[in-house]
Amino acid sequence: MSQAATGLARALRFGAALAATILLAAAWHAPEARAQDVQVPLDRSGRIQRIDAPLAKRLGTLTDRYPGFAEARLFRAPDSTFALEVTMARGGQILRERLPLSPAGVDSLRDHITLLLAQKAPHATLDQEGRPLLVATTTLLGLGFYGWALPYAGDVNESQAAVGIYLLTAAGSFFVPYALTGDQAVTYGTTDLALYGTTRGIFHGILAYQLFAGSGNTSQGNVGSAAAGSIVEGVADYFWAQGTQMSAGDAQAIGTLGDLGLLEGLGATALADTYDHDRNQQGAAIMLAGSAAGLAGGAVLARHRVYSYGDASVMRNAGILGAFAADMVTNWFDPSDHKAYVTAAMIGGPLGLALGDRLVANADFNVGQSVLNSLGMVAGAAFGLGIAYVSSGSSGDHPTLYLTSSMLGSAVGFASTYASLLPAARASRANHSSLRIELSPLAAWAAAPRPRGSGPSAIAGVPIVRVSCRF
Repeated sequence: MSQAATGLARALRFGAALAATILLAAAWHAPEARAQDVQVPLDRSGRIQRIDAPLAKRLGTLTDRYPGFAEARLFRAPDSTFALEVTMARGGQILRERLPLSPAGVDSLRDHITLLLAQKAPHATLDQEGRPLLVATTTLLGLGFYGWALPYAGDVNESQAAVGIYLLTAAGSFFVPYALTGDQAVTYGTTDLALYGTTRGIFHGILAYQLFAGSGNTSQGNVGSAAAGSIVEGVADYFWAQGTQMSAGDAQAIGTLGDLGLLEGLGATALADTYDHDRNQQGAAIMLAGSAAGLAGGAVLARHRVYSYGDASVMRNAGILGAFAADMVTNWFDPSDHKAYVTAAMIGGPLGLALGDRLVANADFNVGQSVLNSLGMVAGAAFGLGIAYVSSGSSGDHPTLYLTSSMLGSAVGFASTYASLLPAARASRANHSSLRIELSPLAAWAAAPRPRGSGPSAIAGVPIVRVSCRF
C-alpha cells in the first residue's frame, strides 16, 4: 500500500475517533426557550434604552416622583403589555418599582420623552456605540502603521524628524477622528465598515499603486500607497455606511464578500502565474476587480437578507471551513502541483459561504455567540491536530493525517457550537419578528399649522404614523 493511502487510512481512523470523542464530550441538551420580557426603547427614535440619573436631571423628569432615582427601563411582556421599571437607591438599599402600562400609556410616555429630548438633550439620541471602537482602532493603526509609514514613504532619513513625524501622526490618529465624530452618529455598522476600509485599504492601496507603476514600483511607493489607501478607503466606507444607515450585520456581510473577492482574485493570479512572470499590473488588476466584485455582491446580498453581526460571522466561519475541507480532500490525492490546492480553496470557500448563509437564515446570532463559534472551530482544529500528533509517534511527518484530523476537529467544533447556540439564536429571531403600528398624537399636533414667526416645533421630526416590521 502506498504511503499516501496509508496516511489517508490512518487519518480517517483518527478522524472518526476524534469526531466521536468531541461529540460525546459536547453532548448536552439546550435549555428550552422561555417567554421573557423584552427591553424596548423609551423614545420614538428607538435610541434611548434607559434613562439614568444624569439624563433624567437634564430632562427634568422622574427624579421628583422617584426619590433616589437611579435609572428607568421599559419592558414588553409576551402578552404585549408593558412595564416601566424604575430603580432607586435609598438608605443604602436598591429598590425597584414596576409600573404597568397599556400600549396607549406607552405611546404617551414615548411622546413625552421624545419632546423632552428634542428640547433639552438633542444629542442624547445620537447612537455612538461604535465610536470608542473606531477611535481605538485608528489610534492603534497610527501607532503601529501610519506613524512609521509616513516618514518611510517620504524618505525622511534624519532621525529626529522621523521620530517627530511618528509621534505627531500617532497622536493625530486619535485626535482627528475623535474630534470629527463628536457630534455624529457612529453606529457599530458604521464602525465595522470603516474598519474594513482602513485595514483592507492597505492592500488595495498597494494594488492600485502596482496597477499604475507596474514593475517599476518601489518600497517607499508601496508603503505610502498602503497608508493612503487605508485612510481614503476608511473614510469612504465610513460615509457609505453612515449614509445608508448600515447595520453591523450588513457591514460584516459586505466585508466578508469583499474578502472572498480579494482572495479569489489572489487565487486567480496564482493560477495565472502573473507575479512569477513579472506581470504585476495584470495581477493587481485581477485582485482589485475581485475585491470590487465581492463588495458589490455583498451589498446586493445584504439588501436581500437580514443579518446580525453574529450571523455574518458564522457565515464567514463556514466559508473558511469550506476552503479548509476542499484542501483536505485535495490532499488525499497527493497532487504534485500546488495549483490544485488553490483551485480547491477557490471552490470550497464560496460553497462554504453559501452553506453558512443557509445555516443562519432563521436565526439571529449575537456577537458573543459568533465568538464562541469561532473559538469552537479553532479549539476543534487544535484538538484534532493534537490527537494526530500524539498518535503518530516518531515515525516522521504525516501531512495527510495532520490536515485531515485538524479539519475534522474544526468541523466538529463548528457544528457542535452551532447546534448548541442555535435554539437561543432562533428564539432571538422569533422575538424580533413583529409588525408594529404606532400613532403619535403629539406629532399630529406638531404637524398642524403654526402661527407665523413662531419657529419650528421641537418635535417636528417625530412621525405621525410609525410602521415597523422585522422578520
